[in-house]
Amino acid sequence: MPSTRGRRSRHRLLALISGCLLLATGGALPSHAAPPRRADVSTVSNDNFRTGWDRNEPGLAPSQVSSSDFGQQFSTAVDGQVYAQPLVAGKTVVAATENAKVYGLDSATGKINWTKDVGPFWPASAIGCGDLTPNFGVTSTPVYDAATQTVYLTAKVNDGPDTSHPSWYVHALDASTGAERSGWPVKVQGAPVNDPSHPFNAFTAAQRPGLLLMDGTVYAGFASHCDIGPYVGYVLGVNTTTRKTTLWAAEDSAANGMAGIWMSGGGLVSDGPGRIFFTTGNGVSPAPGPGSNPPGQLAESVVRLGVNSDGTMSAQDFFSPSNAPILDQNDTDLGSGGPTALPGPVFGTSAHPHLIVQIGKDGRLFLLDRDNLGGRSQGAGGSDGVLATFGPYEGVWGHPAAYGAEGGYVYTIGSEGPLRAFAYGVNGAGQPALTNTGTSTGKFGYTSGSPVVTSTGTTPGSALVWTIYSRGSNGAGGELRAYDAVPVNGTLNLRYSVPIGTTSKFSVPATDGGRVYVGTRDGHVLAFGRPASTALSGSPVDFGQVAVGTIGRATAKVTATRDVTVSAVSTPSGSRFSAAPTGLPVTLHAGDTYSVPVSFAPTAPGADNSVLTFTTNLGDIGFGLTGYGTQSRLTASPPSWPSAPWPPARPRPWA
Repeated sequence: MPSTRGRRSRHRLLALISGCLLLATGGALPSHAAPPRRADVSTVSNDNFRTGWDRNEPGLAPSQVSSSDFGQQFSTAVDGQVYAQPLVAGKTVVAATENAKVYGLDSATGKINWTKDVGPFWPASAIGCGDLTPNFGVTSTPVYDAATQTVYLTAKVNDGPDTSHPSWYVHALDASTGAERSGWPVKVQGAPVNDPSHPFNAFTAAQRPGLLLMDGTVYAGFASHCDIGPYVGYVLGVNTTTRKTTLWAAEDSAANGMAGIWMSGGGLVSDGPGRIFFTTGNGVSPAPGPGSNPPGQLAESVVRLGVNSDGTMSAQDFFSPSNAPILDQNDTDLGSGGPTALPGPVFGTSAHPHLIVQIGKDGRLFLLDRDNLGGRSQGAGGSDGVLATFGPYEGVWGHPAAYGAEGGYVYTIGSEGPLRAFAYGVNGAGQPALTNTGTSTGKFGYTSGSPVVTSTGTTPGSALVWTIYSRGSNGAGGELRAYDAVPVNGTLNLRYSVPIGTTSKFSVPATDGGRVYVGTRDGHVLAFGRPASTALSGSPVDFGQVAVGTIGRATAKVTATRDVTVSAVSTPSGSRFSAAPTGLPVTLHAGDTYSVPVSFAPTAPGADNSVLTFTTNLGDIGFGLTGYGTQSRLTASPPSWPSAPWPPARPRPWA
């Protein structure tokens, strides 16, 4: 495929012309052309497109985040693991836990203003799934309706005669008090309209994707716990006025279930009234055919549902890779990732104005037309009938983020791979295209989350990409990181990093009002912004690439925000990072600085990270250390395709 780098200026001109035409026509866009701006964080990844782009954050500009007083503002302990992304409703942060507790926190101080118990929680031991232990309660990200100040959420509870008979409920809570709205909760029950012989199975069903609020109805996607059957991928709709429910199944009775919708958290996507997009996992893949005629079996597929006049749902369009059965066989599911719709006017052309991207376990990034997804094997010679395919790169458990300024960028986080930035443009044929233009120097461990983007409108140089880094499946060594959004010389600059404890799998940060909010697996909700409440502020130390057997050296510099005495500076025992502090103990006054020589001595190739801990009279304060060990050798990159799955297959985690 021709390079797109030289054609980006041409695309910016087309985008500018398009914007002028919009102004000339009163600024009207089709309802599915761009996600709305929001004052609150009302849904997962900021908008119904799931772009993660918060374009109204001057308080999170690079200059603000680099300030000496940017840091942790509070850490509030809650009862249970936090897998759901926090929401922000006015001055209230809403956080939900796996112990079936929901909290309303003061957005500035973290003070708990209200708590709602929607349990009792359901024990993971009842089904024997080790992906999320010990309890299930609220796993998916709720959705907030600002018009009624109502938070909608789903919860799995242990209210049956035994643990083999749990229930799923949809709750509606007052965002200011936590009180349940009249007539709620609504129990999830009944059978899907396209498979009436198989009613909803609350025992095996898990609900991980973030909720969608569209046209007065709350929608939720379901999958399984650890592929324990029988299960099916359901989409549930609950009308918020009548509380009438409807279900649709991704596999009809001919397939006997599966095709779960879990998308590593993600969220059901909507680009306008009556349109819902999602991605499915393993099951019976659709036979080759056009997308406009979806069959009854839709595993390994990006699906567009339409909402009918009676509120029921039916499949309107789909895309499934031509090698879908191989994806299923090798456990390289498309549905490990969720779709992201790309916002206009930067993304899109006159022929293809409405774009969407999808990437899953096999690491191929698909660029699709939301109005014509492509079916299966509809390209030349039975290939994929899509706008473009890129990669394969590392597998993705999560979904891309999109930044609709400075020419347009799409970001992905690969499992055991870097954060990647893809620049948008058009190829020589005028087709939409993406070019891999930059990566982070370090790699992200399995279960790291999906990226989000903050900016000051479309002002160049104002954007950052925020990520939650996890060292591996247990969430240890978690960090909140921020990278400059536009790569320089192929590299995404790490601007900020801070330890956050044990991360939840595939978690997503929330941004609002100059703050970043994070929920953790060890039961905390943290906020970062200016001014920090910690006594020391500083920046992470990124050693970049250091050859195995050598030592990389750097300096960690901290600034006191108040009077504080530092008695020790250390790294964990066994770490490849070390510190050599001098002159301790030392008392610092506000504005004073203290520097510590630090080193990184990698013993094996690959990403590494640790924490530099300052022991003070006001408590321990940690700063991130990152580095990447290199070793000179020839390797095949990527491995052969498709005879071997890439990356190596992992168990199918739903959470």
